[in-house]
Amino acid sequence: MKSLGTILLAEDDRSVLQAIGDALEDSGYHVLRAGNGAQALLKLSADVDVLITDLWMPNMDGLALLEQVKAQEPLVEIIMITGNATVASAVAAMKAGAFDYLTKPFTPPELLEVVARALEHHRMRVDMTQWREQNKTESQIANLIGTSESMLHIYDTIRRVAGFKSTVLVSGESGTGKEMVVRAIHELSPRKAGPFIPINCAAVPASLMESELFGHERGAFTGAASKTVGYFEAAHGGTLFIDEVGELELGLQAKLLRVLETGKITPVGSTQEKSVDVRVLAATNADLQQCVDAKRFRPDLYYRLNVVRIDIPPLRERTSDIPMLAQSLLQKLCLEHGLDLPVIEEITMQRLQTYGWPGNVRELRNVLESVLILNSGNTITETMLPEHVRRAQVDDAMLPELDVAEREAIDKAIKQASGDRTRAAVLLGVSVRTLYRKMARYGLH
Repeated sequence: MKSLGTILLAEDDRSVLQAIGDALEDSGYHVLRAGNGAQALLKLSADVDVLITDLWMPNMDGLALLEQVKAQEPLVEIIMITGNATVASAVAAMKAGAFDYLTKPFTPPELLEVVARALEHHRMRVDMTQWREQNKTESQIANLIGTSESMLHIYDTIRRVAGFKSTVLVSGESGTGKEMVVRAIHELSPRKAGPFIPINCAAVPASLMESELFGHERGAFTGAASKTVGYFEAAHGGTLFIDEVGELELGLQAKLLRVLETGKITPVGSTQEKSVDVRVLAATNADLQQCVDAKRFRPDLYYRLNVVRIDIPPLRERTSDIPMLAQSLLQKLCLEHGLDLPVIEEITMQRLQTYGWPGNVRELRNVLESVLILNSGNTITETMLPEHVRRAQVDDAMLPELDVAEREAIDKAIKQASGDRTRAAVLLGVSVRTLYRKMARYGLH
């Protein structure tokens, strides 16, 4: 039978060494026994998962052994054994890198509980190390597009959180790409080979949501003709994406919180709990803190979901990403419709950057698709854009302070030149082409 893990045990008291070693072996662990620190170092290898060592041993004490082990095998977790009078020393050992400590006398259940936690932590660190090694050259995040400072921060956060099981709350206006961020986290995680199961809380009737999430037994309610697996069980070993989580009713929020805390579900109509290994990622376009204040959302569930927060800015706050986004969307649309890829005129691109995009990336895609379908040719001109996009004026509140000053300077120069663009460009010390580009950006007609 395969062992649960390899434990290296260092203890100079033979009776204690035998008692602890026997208890670990009886529980299914492979145990390497050493009577002192020097012997422990001789038996140390990459196969060792956890080291259990007495704090006080002759020649080499537990602290010295800890230092040597961390230098040679940094992923090995270390548990210190100490007497009642040396708890302070054990705490010092933990600061030096020990996972935990046991104070004598301790019972076998106490020992096995600490060892199990140490082993789980060790395996998580090993998985993270392997994942980082595999993804250290990763330069792009799924289908997310943009090089603005806000997007670069989001890419970095995705890479940081992907390897953990922690819940992540993604917030942003409708159409900003919340599901794409969630999918990127899943695809970069150790769970990428497992299922990715999305559920939109706003699209499921409240009366059916519990059954959808947790499943139900046959006859659990009217119409339940057969046993059904819920989304949590379907996502076992992978990721469950709960979209528009703010739409959940308060009663179901309590049940969701319990699943997140225990890792167990109870199907509707059943009294038997089932364990599920699922990472939950959630998204919302509502301000959940306001929902908490209004008592429409449980604060404990909010805090449980909001372990890591990713806020996606609206498109109007990252207009520098629009050219890259537009080109990428056009390529995909042309492939879908079998069309040749057109060129977007510079003035047209400026119009796209001027418009506020209340529907965000989704609206940009729809506008480009409409332009492709309703027009022909190899160039997208300004006149092809919908009138509400063409005529959009820039709100000063959307512009940085320097941009507001630039817009005012251009407006002033045009008035001084009585509307003559060439003369206005001379007054500003820029080319006519640059002036037109700036005018388009700021919605000056």
